[in-house]
Amino acid sequence: VGSGYMLPVSIVNPPADAEARLEADKGPCENDRRHIFNLTASYTTPEFEGRVARALGSTWRLSGILRASSGDRLSVSTGLDQALTGAPGVQRANQVSDDVYGRTLNQWLKASAFAQPAFGTFGNSGRNAFEGPGSRVVDLSLARSFRFAETHRIEARVEAFNAFNWFRWNNPNTSLNNANFGRILSAQDPRIMQFAVKYQF
Repeated sequence: VGSGYMLPVSIVNPPADAEARLEADKGPCENDRRHIFNLTASYTTPEFEGRVARALGSTWRLSGILRASSGDRLSVSTGLDQALTGAPGVQRANQVSDDVYGRTLNQWLKASAFAQPAFGTFGNSGRNAFEGPGSRVVDLSLARSFRFAETHRIEARVEAFNAFNWFRWNNPNTSLNNANFGRILSAQDPRIMQFAVKYQF
């Protein structure tokens, strides 16, 4: 009890239906991402010939990271102690339809696809059987170093996290007894920019 399993099994004194209990809690792990894509790139401008061009345009370094991934794994909980075990947080709802996704902010998961189990019973929906919205983000940085007096250097840098300000959804509410079930009520960070100057000597 308290392990996160809907049907916990004692290792010391396993019940006769231990195998069936373990089977009911099989599913993807919490951190499973079916698809992960990372791309990094960097470009440094060359040393230009002319004095003005060299002063203004040389040795700027532009770097970027693109990260994209599938969504989090989700379980749909009852939100109630339907099984009368005293542990409502791990009890899962019944899945009554295969048409579970609305994939909108107001209905990522369809409430009509789920139902509360009868009192004294456990739901049939799988552990982490559903997927939240995926995510993509691009982070960029632009930096340049200025050398002077042989051993001194100043580096100027500007960085933009979520540079394109993409709206990135968080996970929906997955508690079936909640009025906001299936809705996405928050988002990840918008664009954040920071500036820095570093002096080395």
